[in-house]
Amino acid sequence: MSRRLALAVLSLVCLAALPGCAPRYDAASAEFGPLLEELPPALHAALDSYRAEGPKGWAFTQTTSGEGKNRVERYDPLGRGPARWTLLLENGVPPTEDEQRRYRDTRPPFDSAAGLAGQFDRQRAALVAEDAEAGTSTYEFALKPASETDTAAAHMRARVTLHHASGGIVRVELFNFRSFKPASSLTIHEARTLLVYAPPAEGRPALPLESSMRIRGERFWFRAFEQSLSSVFSDHEDRRRQE
Repeated sequence: MSRRLALAVLSLVCLAALPGCAPRYDAASAEFGPLLEELPPALHAALDSYRAEGPKGWAFTQTTSGEGKNRVERYDPLGRGPARWTLLLENGVPPTEDEQRRYRDTRPPFDSAAGLAGQFDRQRAALVAEDAEAGTSTYEFALKPASETDTAAAHMRARVTLHHASGGIVRVELFNFRSFKPASSLTIHEARTLLVYAPPAEGRPALPLESSMRIRGERFWFRAFEQSLSSVFSDHEDRRRQE
């Protein structure tokens, strides 16, 4: 199974919490609840402003490892389209000009995860955990299909952790609660993505800290596979005043 296919499956839907903020819970089932009659206003506001890839106008360095590879990239919102991304190191080696060009050819022209919160079904949500010491509450959502051809959403859930003092989302996890077949020759047993953020503080918005992705399944009913990737985000820089 290719890395691109693995990421495509994971991006349809799913990551570890900040230290001390991770609630413990059992495996999800097809039914969950009791459903909330109405979401808290603070959660509505947090979801309305949530961007999976981080706040607009902020630069960062992303270090990704997994599958025997290590990549360091820099994102700068002042660039246009794929030029916002620069490959710094590939397996510890700086890229050549041709490698940089080929790398940018693979970069999306737009933020691919910008609409993730739009898939959270706010009419089908439940409170699943509260952590008084950390000042957080975790809510579980059913997912709405991202498109007419999205068959994965019916098998997925999203869990969102709200930090009450700051009003920011500090953790988002997308995961499947049962196996599913995105294609006739492919069965996904586990698809999980975790996104971790630093809470808003000192006038700055919530910033991405870590992400991890894991996928496990079978191809052609007998070829088992398992893939994992993790990223760390650092060197955040507010570039909004320069736009």
